[in-house]
Amino acid sequence: MFSIPTWLLVIPILGFLVLIHELGHFITAKKFGITVTEFGFGFPPKIFSIKKGETEYSINLIPLGGFVRMVGEEDPTDPKSFARQSGIKRGIVLVAGSFVNLILPVIIFTILLILPHDTVNGDIVISSIAPGSPAKLAGLKPGDTITSVNNTQINSTQDLISKISKNLGKNTEFTIKRANQIAGFSGSAEFASLELIQLTPRQSPPKLKVVDTVSDPKSEISINDAQVYISSLKLGDVMTQGAMGILISTQNPKTTKTSLPIWEAVPSSINKVFEIFTLTFSGIKTMISNGENPGFTGPIGIAQVTGEVAKIGVRPIFELIALLSISLGILNLLPIPALDGGRLLFVIIEKVRRGKKISPEKEGLIHLIGFAVLIGLVLIMSYFDIIRLISGSSIL
Repeated sequence: MFSIPTWLLVIPILGFLVLIHELGHFITAKKFGITVTEFGFGFPPKIFSIKKGETEYSINLIPLGGFVRMVGEEDPTDPKSFARQSGIKRGIVLVAGSFVNLILPVIIFTILLILPHDTVNGDIVISSIAPGSPAKLAGLKPGDTITSVNNTQINSTQDLISKISKNLGKNTEFTIKRANQIAGFSGSAEFASLELIQLTPRQSPPKLKVVDTVSDPKSEISINDAQVYISSLKLGDVMTQGAMGILISTQNPKTTKTSLPIWEAVPSSINKVFEIFTLTFSGIKTMISNGENPGFTGPIGIAQVTGEVAKIGVRPIFELIALLSISLGILNLLPIPALDGGRLLFVIIEKVRRGKKISPEKEGLIHLIGFAVLIGLVLIMSYFDIIRLISGSSIL
């Protein structure tokens, strides 16, 4: 499909996402009369620059970044400095980058939904159930077909995943179509009955080590029980479960060409972005509470997944751009020093202290330490990305 190595697409993709992020900061800063000394694409050394008015526009050698350099980001002595502005104005400038990154996916998803695309629908059938899981305790059985969740019809695995993700930790009603059993044999579909089953999808599903003899049921599962759920599991493996503890398949699949009118595509796209936003913060919460990696990866991992997705087709590339844009927007909103969310935290602290600022020296030092920690985390993630590449494993 491409004449260049597909993983190289990560460079223009990340470059574009960072550019529009910084553009959000730039436009709002200019709007509020803040002096912007440089708007740079990429990181130095500088390749080319041109100055218009008070701002220098530069293109730099390393294309995986960008920056907006404003006067007095911590020092309020200049009347047109960033630090001299009101808390509301500074907050808007800081949030503007992430706002643009969260608006872009809405535009992308809207366009993709309007354009004709293949949709696979079918019967969502439970193929196996994990012992001790909410599905098992609620009485679900292999062979059951999930027809609706909370009175919303389920036609695809994505429908089911979306509904479950919205109801983690909440009592949820499932409508199940179950074939009647006659003398040990399943009856035909026309004799199937509908049943209502309630269960609560787990926010933190367990990971159980497969062992011969269970000594701690909270962390272990017997090989016999594990193979009931996943037959390929072996001693020493770790059995992971979803929120319900079920494996599903699509039966009687039907592929149809669908497209949505713009008045349906826009709210669907906003809802999709919100779902991804919620799932991401849920993953971060799980990481903090359980110490589990919610799927973070570094630049090398992003390049790997970009290459893998590019081999599938053009549409998945744009979906990946949307996901990366959401990730970039969320990452910069986190209250971590050196990121926009960290700087916003200082604005909030200032408001709580009734206008009393933390000294520019202390704030600058905290941001410098935060930046060093972030670089360290990127290096650690890159190490695991390289190990995964060497082992031949895929991220997808």
